[in-house]
Amino acid sequence: MIRKYGKALVAVAGAALTVAYGALSGDQQIDPDEWLQIAIATATAVGVYLVPLTPQYRWAKTAVAVVLSVLQVLATVILGGLDSNEWIALVLAALTVLGVGAAPATSSNGTSSQAAPETTTRTKQPA
Repeated sequence: MIRKYGKALVAVAGAALTVAYGALSGDQQIDPDEWLQIAIATATAVGVYLVPLTPQYRWAKTAVAVVLSVLQVLATVILGGLDSNEWIALVLAALTVLGVGAAPATSSNGTSSQAAPETTTRTKQPA
């Protein structure tokens, strides 16, 4: 299961940690900017799950995580400024990207996120 859905599972774990942190930090309430962080983390998990891997774009799931994490940073900085709570949310977003990048995955088309094995072709030497 990890080999097939590893990237999606890491993204879901990142979203779950973002929800838990938003609910348990500070005033124990989820503020509007924390709701936005949760929405972006959820979109990251859904996007990483839905985007297929193809032989030419083995990095597609990681790219989705990167784009949405950059959006997370921009939304956090623009909406609420940076305090200690926001820094921790940004660290969670960065760890999610690193985890998605490192985790294995295999799409239903059989393409794996791992590098394709090199194939060597032998040419027949003239006798």
